[in-house]
Formats: sequence, structure tokens, C-alpha cells
Amino acid sequence: MKKDDKIVVFGGNGMLGSSVVRRLQTQNLNNIITVSKGDRCDLLNQDRVNEFFKAEKPDYAFMVAGLVGGIQANNTRQADFLYQNAMMILHVLEALKNNSPNTKLLFTGSTCIYPRENPQPINENRFMMGPLEETNKGYAVAKGMGIIGCQLYRAQYGINAIAAMPTNMYGPNDNYNVETGHFIGALVIKMLNAKKTGESPTFWGTGKPRREAMYVDDCADALIYLMNNYNKPEIVNIGTGFDNSIREYVEIAQKLIGFVGEIKWDFSKPDGMYEKKTDISYLLSLMPEYKPRKFEQGLKDVLKADFNYDI
Repeated sequence: MKKDDKIVVFGGNGMLGSSVVRRLQTQNLNNIITVSKGDRCDLLNQDRVNEFFKAEKPDYAFMVAGLVGGIQANNTRQADFLYQNAMMILHVLEALKNNSPNTKLLFTGSTCIYPRENPQPINENRFMMGPLEETNKGYAVAKGMGIIGCQLYRAQYGINAIAAMPTNMYGPNDNYNVETGHFIGALVIKMLNAKKTGESPTFWGTGKPRREAMYVDDCADALIYLMNNYNKPEIVNIGTGFDNSIREYVEIAQKLIGFVGEIKWDFSKPDGMYEKKTDISYLLSLMPEYKPRKFEQGLKDVLKADFNYDI
């Protein structure tokens, strides 16, 4: 990407999208159009998406928009997650074909595309190799459709569409709603509220499942690198290469925030997949300098950025 190239970031006000914008700006790339829900380009409306690409014809497009949420939102709104996420990427691909075929597209999927049962860590070749986790099947199928869409539009129409699969993320501009947010965002706000009120926070399941947690700016840096340097149909995992149990994440947050009360666990709630750690050897072969930060440092950074909470 060069200084004067036109770059569009779909989902530019979200956690990942806003991080991509920030990281692009650090490289003096400022010809950026951000598109978010409610803007003139409604990604659920094919005509609007066509009009946008016909008028703008960007050089690069980061497709990081989507309907997202934690385990509760995913499990209770499966059809919504399927429909909206599938339609968004398909509308973008169709609009590129018809109106801006020279635009390079980077689509972000999710590591939930992989089967429920996997050898660990999870290699990119595991895509479509087994049954999905039931609690987020709608979201996973939609993201998988996006991957196949990128590959098929590349093969049939020559669209330079690449796809990256980020693991669980947290960071500045996260969703801190306990009901709809992802685990780390919900964890942060629960723990801050617990310290303020003294009431014991409750977390789902046993705390035993293991998860990656990637600071969003580390992901954005990898996406920008891939946009600049990668032009193949094969998907690329973006993760950390390390993980913690849910219980360990809670304990780290409890220590950093300084809550000294009791932690409760609701064993009647589902754990989800027991372990989900991504194999990032392919990414490292492309980007040897990639070095994501550990969770403790990332949590310090997000507490300072979003809550002015210096540790």
C-alpha cells in the first residue's frame, strides 16, 4: 500500500476495524474511508454496496465488519449470525466483480470455522474437516462461506481476495456489554464492577477450557502485512501461539484489577470447545517478525486505553 492509495475499512468503528485504521495511520496511510453500520454503504443491501464500489473504486478493502458476540449471543441468535455475516461478504464480492474488480480484498473470518474436535494446535488444513461447535454454528458457517466465496470469486473472476482467520481478540474499543460481548471484554467489565461494588462476579462453566486471547493491534499489524505481501487463496491463521485456561484469565484479571473477593462459577452453563489454539507456523513463515504480546501486558494496555486504569 502506497501513501495515496485509497483504502476502505468496513467495520471501521469496531474493535478490529478501528485498530486497522490506527495502525494504517502509523504508516502514514491516511487516504482511508471507514464504513460502519448506518453509513451510506449498508452491507446487507446489495444495491448500496454496488453503488459504493462503483463510486469509490478503492485500491484496497479490509472486510472486518460483521455481527459478532460472545457464546450467549452466538447460541441464542444463530440464524441472525448466519444470515447477516454471510450476506455481508457475498454482497462485497459481487460488488467487486461488477464494479471494482481491481480492488484487493482482505476478508477476516474466525477460528470458529474449524471443527469442534481438532489436533492441537489447529492447522489451516482443518477447515471443513469435521462437525462444528454447536453453540456458534451459524457464525462459523457464515465465515466459512466467506472463505469459499473469496476462493471462488478469485478463481472465476480474478478478484484478488485473501482470507485471514483471527483467534479471539480483545483491546481498545471492545464490546464491554456482559450479555453480548466476547469473553475478555465481559471479564474486564465484570471484574471492574466487582471491585467497585464488592459483589462476587459469576463466570460460565468450569473455567477449564483453554483459549487464546490476542491483543487487537497485534492482529491489525498482521492483517496489514498480509494485505501488503500475500496474494494466495489459502487461508492464514492469526493467533498467538500460546493460551490460558478461562480460570487463568480470570485470575490474571483479578490480580491486575485488584479484586480480592470470591469468584463464582456457574457449572450449569456450557464450556464450549475444550481447547482451541491456532497453529501460526504459516503466518510466521510469511511474517517472521510477528510477535504478539502476552495477555498480562495486553490487559494492562487495554485497561489504560479504555478505562484510564494505570497499573
